[in-house]
Amino acid sequence: MPPHHHKHHHAPAPPKAIRALLTPEKLDPVLVPFVPDPADRAFVTRCILDEGPIHHRGANFALLSLVAVLLERTGGVPDKPTSGESVAVPLRLPRHLAPDHDEDRTYPLHMPLAPLEAIAPKGSPALDTLADCLLDGPPHHALANAALVCALGALLERFPARPKDDTR
Repeated sequence: MPPHHHKHHHAPAPPKAIRALLTPEKLDPVLVPFVPDPADRAFVTRCILDEGPIHHRGANFALLSLVAVLLERTGGVPDKPTSGESVAVPLRLPRHLAPDHDEDRTYPLHMPLAPLEAIAPKGSPALDTLADCLLDGPPHHALANAALVCALGALLERFPARPKDDTR
């Protein structure tokens, strides 16, 4: 017998109900190793939970909270970020707001590349493409994606890759 699937037929949750769930203090511990400065962390959290459409904010909160639960169940939040190369999350402003010399501004969060190397070879165009996809878009997308990759990287470090069985 197939599993029962809940059908989502009711009206979307009202924005007020979603806003009530978006508690920055729940995300703060997950971000500590990746954004150590409290003011910078509060800024990143505000961008993730206070910017963009309300359903995106709720989705960001849900996904980051689930990863936080996984981190807690597997040893807690790491003391330090994932090792290896990382890329900064670019602060993309509309041309009319960004002076020409201000194109290299970034958010105070870097996305590690090591987790993505589990699905694309190190130094490959595919790796660069995946990183670009994750960091493109408005701040609430790019920062939530980078934070997820940070946390997933910490989880991947706890589960080393199994050696490939070449005997098949």
